[in-house]
Amino acid sequence: MDWVALRWLFSNLLMPPALPLLLAIAGFLLLRRVRDRRNRAARALLVLGLICGWVLSMPLGAQFIARAVEGGVQSLDDAQLRGALAAPAAPGAIVILAGGVTHDARERPHQDSVNGLTLQRLAYGARLARISGLPILLSGGLPPQREHSEAELMARVLSESFGLHARWIEDSSRDTAGNARESARRLGEAGVQRIVLVTHAYHMRRAQASFEAAGLQVLAAPHNFLGGIRIDGIASFLPSAGAVHTSWLALHEALGLAWYRLRGHA
Repeated sequence: MDWVALRWLFSNLLMPPALPLLLAIAGFLLLRRVRDRRNRAARALLVLGLICGWVLSMPLGAQFIARAVEGGVQSLDDAQLRGALAAPAAPGAIVILAGGVTHDARERPHQDSVNGLTLQRLAYGARLARISGLPILLSGGLPPQREHSEAELMARVLSESFGLHARWIEDSSRDTAGNARESARRLGEAGVQRIVLVTHAYHMRRAQASFEAAGLQVLAAPHNFLGGIRIDGIASFLPSAGAVHTSWLALHEALGLAWYRLRGHA
């Protein structure tokens, strides 16, 4: 198991639903084994795990976490994009970041393709490309135990589904910091110093910081905001699979941002 896979494993153990379950299981096991005053700590651990599991799996809790992670990220409207294109230091490229791939032997005509997150980024980036006329760079390396890089699969979907072609394919990176370094190198060779960066709103803070640390000027183009606080009756307080997914994405991003700041990548 390489470093990237090991990091993925440990980060998932710190995310829901694994972390709340581990806390609750640890508390339950302690209650079964310990019969002295330390039972209070075991009960606290069990209750903490159950509470965390409930909060992280209810829509309202997930929305609050996502909003905190998204921070002050603002959407890019068409007028802002056109204004940036008319400015002296106009963007020279649109960079679309990968968000994962899928594999299923039953799929036709391709068993390997992009996942839903990457498809959302491609759709939004394709729209911006049509408005601006800017060339596209796709960034995403080779996932473990896969035959095709994320960028390669993105290029195929961009061509087949959106009728657009990428000018640059960056397929040697393994994470967001690598996306930034390798993209900056390739764009620098083409004389591009300012870009429109496309990724999900929850990921934009870390992505923008990484690309700016790599020497590029970034016009952020976030999309699919998850932190819109709304209460839809009792359903907002009941566990749901969608809320768990939102909490996972947000907490994973928070952990990644903290790690990048520690390492000096952001």
